[in-house]
Amino acid sequence: ARIRPFLPVDDAGEDEQPCVIPKSDTALKLRLNGDEKKEYNFSFDRVFNPGSAQEAVFTEVSEFVQSALDGYNVCLFSYGQTASGKTHTMQGSGLGQMKGIIPRAIEKVGEYKKELEAQGWQYEMKVSFLEIYNETIRDLLREEEFGEKKHDIK
Repeated sequence: ARIRPFLPVDDAGEDEQPCVIPKSDTALKLRLNGDEKKEYNFSFDRVFNPGSAQEAVFTEVSEFVQSALDGYNVCLFSYGQTASGKTHTMQGSGLGQMKGIIPRAIEKVGEYKKELEAQGWQYEMKVSFLEIYNETIRDLLREEEFGEKKHDIK
């Protein structure tokens, strides 16, 4: 069964559907094919359909950025199977409309920083964006490949 939406390069037939289907902004259904078709319904705080724009996703989570600017610790967790779009959602591709959550968040922090500096504020910020894949932690803001840390999960 296919979890993520089909891509043009997948050569999926017109009648084929992925097994996870968005029903609304807060619900999706899971369809399993077997001897009999089974459907399971799930509800969430927010569900984005395959055609959702990067801007729509960022708008939904932008309050986390404001909370961080207000001094709260913030964690945005992206989870899913390989090739389901986590990296694309978080990092995006290129500039403009295809920017992901990370570059949009950094941009918003930069704008806020300029506003406060114009008012005489001085402060220090620390930011990290991490990826955990196969127990390897990778800092997404570092360009160097060294520095990856392997952790045993017990």
